[in-house]
Amino acid sequence: MKIAIQVMLHPYTNQDVDTAIRIAKEAVKKGHEAAIFLFCDSVLAINTAARPVRGDRNIPQLIKELIDMGVEVHICGICFQYRGLERDKVVEGAKLSGLPELASLIYESDRFVNLMA
Repeated sequence: MKIAIQVMLHPYTNQDVDTAIRIAKEAVKKGHEAAIFLFCDSVLAINTAARPVRGDRNIPQLIKELIDMGVEVHICGICFQYRGLERDKVVEGAKLSGLPELASLIYESDRFVNLMA
């Protein structure tokens, strides 16, 4: 089974990115395919320049671990530009994408999860 997850909210203010990470990780562990599409403020999750305070989770590192497990991580390119992110500070392996790629993920997936509030 292939699962696609769209996330829209800021990674350190809400739990949506954390939920997407957990769903994708457990899906892959059970032999499924998973993809995450970061949209709106969730694109900040791939910023390797983020410096979480001591004791907080390092979301870019968690996303890198997912990519290393085979999870596709897509970033909305327009959202990325709008927030002034830089390509050299993107988690290695994350892909700049757009709405056509999101549409393909939805179409090709057996399950689609939309985390938006």
